[in-house]
Amino acid sequence: MFRRRALSSVVLAGLLSPLFFVVASSPGASASTIPNPAVAKCDSLVTTPAGHDCLLPWPNNAFTKAASTPTGRLVNIALTATPMNASNVHINPKYQNQNDGFSPGSVVMINVPSLSLTNSKIATSTNIGRSDCTIKGKLTSTAVPIVLWDVTRHICVPYFAELDAQDADLTTQLLLIHPVINYTEGDRIDVLLRNLVDTSDVAIPRLAGESAALNGTMVPATRGAHLKWLVQNDLSSFKLTHLYAAWDFSVISSGGASTRKFSDNDLADPALTMRDQAFKLVGTTTPVYRIFSVATVGTERQVSGSFQVPTFLTHCPTKRTSMFDSTDTAGCGAMNVDAHGLPLLKKSALSKGTSPTWSNQIWANFICVMPTSIAGGVPALPTLYGHGLLGDATEVAGSSFVKGVADNMMGCATDWSGMSSNDLLLVAASLQNMSTFNVNVDHMLQGFVNFQFLARLINSKHGFATNAAFKQGSKVRFEVGKCGFQGYSQGGIMGGAVSAISTQWSRAILGVPGENYGGLLLDRSVDWSEFAAVYDPAYPDSTDQQLGLQLAQMLWDRGENEGYAEHLTSHPYAGTKAKQVFIIENYGDHQVANVSAEAFARTIGALNHQPIFNTNAFGTPRLNLPVTMQWGLSKANQAKSNPAFIELWDYGTPTPPTDNLSPAGPAYGNDPHGYGRQDPGLITQIRDFMATGFVPNVCGTGPCIGVPGA
Repeated sequence: MFRRRALSSVVLAGLLSPLFFVVASSPGASASTIPNPAVAKCDSLVTTPAGHDCLLPWPNNAFTKAASTPTGRLVNIALTATPMNASNVHINPKYQNQNDGFSPGSVVMINVPSLSLTNSKIATSTNIGRSDCTIKGKLTSTAVPIVLWDVTRHICVPYFAELDAQDADLTTQLLLIHPVINYTEGDRIDVLLRNLVDTSDVAIPRLAGESAALNGTMVPATRGAHLKWLVQNDLSSFKLTHLYAAWDFSVISSGGASTRKFSDNDLADPALTMRDQAFKLVGTTTPVYRIFSVATVGTERQVSGSFQVPTFLTHCPTKRTSMFDSTDTAGCGAMNVDAHGLPLLKKSALSKGTSPTWSNQIWANFICVMPTSIAGGVPALPTLYGHGLLGDATEVAGSSFVKGVADNMMGCATDWSGMSSNDLLLVAASLQNMSTFNVNVDHMLQGFVNFQFLARLINSKHGFATNAAFKQGSKVRFEVGKCGFQGYSQGGIMGGAVSAISTQWSRAILGVPGENYGGLLLDRSVDWSEFAAVYDPAYPDSTDQQLGLQLAQMLWDRGENEGYAEHLTSHPYAGTKAKQVFIIENYGDHQVANVSAEAFARTIGALNHQPIFNTNAFGTPRLNLPVTMQWGLSKANQAKSNPAFIELWDYGTPTPPTDNLSPAGPAYGNDPHGYGRQDPGLITQIRDFMATGFVPNVCGTGPCIGVPGA
């Protein structure tokens, strides 16, 4: 789905009385004055449970203040309102409070005692159509119990909901409402809950806080006036006889509108200003690099080394003690920032002489794998390679890319700074005290710069192409200037993000990707269990665990697909071109949930291969299948070059849990997450897409069915 951007944003809120703020109710509409929703700490709409901190309902403009930003708001969460860890330390919301809104994939959360999803006819993960909201945002029911209403565009946002299965206490379980396509950045969203029914099939009465707001008895009065205004204005066309609650929140603005002016309040500007500062520093030169080793391993020629990258992190070590003589960036500190809170390049100068190097820059590792000889005189097609969860650059060597090498491709990888094996201690520290998570994200953004500089070494005729390690005689072993991107798992989750801001490649293959670590991925991944073993004892309350992940996601958006999806294949940022994307999804994935991959696919406007799925393909029909597989996506014409394309591969894996639990145990079969990387049909598609932008149809007139384990 390609969505039209708003024509303008209203930024006058900071100039008004603190009792009011201004929003545009639709693109081009005249402004309407709304009572200010801000509260000092807890939202009076709900009663804070005993012994629990108070950020419910979430997300919520009650936890914002008026500001001169594109949304007219600035997040303003009180330090004492956030979850505390086992050491009684609150999560510090300093960096979340720099945002002018909440995540574009925010999970809407509230506790509704005794709620029955079935009796209330609430859409679930296997029946998104029950949301009665089309992919284009048309509401088709007058009685639908949950509405995510985009006030800016006057459209609904389709969703699925669940009760938090991570919480064994039925009295405290949160209702989790997930948008199945990202909210449009910069818009304002109303949450409407009505016609709710409990487990005894009895109507649930209006929330006491909502009644107080409508009766004019809520304290503070401004908060009550705001909620009443929403009901009487935003939601005046809805039937509210059985209203439970309504509130609103603003979605963080996108950024990327200018190549000269940046802000720390939005999603993309920090990464974009880092890109621009880094390339401005080096000009037309290529990064300085050093070869560490050249070896033939099996069928691959492997060249490893390190290269210099302009640095934005503080306190980086000067000695090169990490892989391939590179900098141990896990030893670096947080982001170096300017007076406005934006990333600021560390001062650096190029030395003189026959082998000049840059001062004050890190050395990032790299490894490139390619055929041992130029096949038939045709150089290899080059691609960057993004590794999986907390792995490292060497994943590209051996089995992961071996079929790509056999098909005359070159893969070059570097570590995902902030999310590599080298960062395990950094990650562990954050899990015990989420106040430090900003450092992880700062490192991720440095990693984005690293990948773009590695791409320049591939693209420039003055880069790797000049080195004997990349030549056979006088001929370069790869096609100079033809770099693409290919990432799997974490490499797919972060790969769409770096692709959206990059000027170095135009096509990206994202294998088993997704978005929204905090809201969709972690609880549903078998990988999370070992990290939850650290996180859960630090934050033992189940509600706090969900709130902590949502607070983390507000920063994590800048390091993964969720924060950039809207601008990946359309609406590109200033100075950047839209990319072509090929998504490979494996049904029943144990590590990256299908619901996450498909939310990302809908947001970037992906078309799909049809027919999608055959439940009887492996004999016994699968249970708990979605009513509509890949809901909301339309069939692609694979004879054409599509801006975004997704293909679902079936290896016979059972359907994963339909709530926020991981598919752990024998009932869910073997994990197909790593399947397909050696499938001849997929390799053909990957090679052709990288070379031409076309994804050939290797599945014919049926769904895509693979050999388990391939």
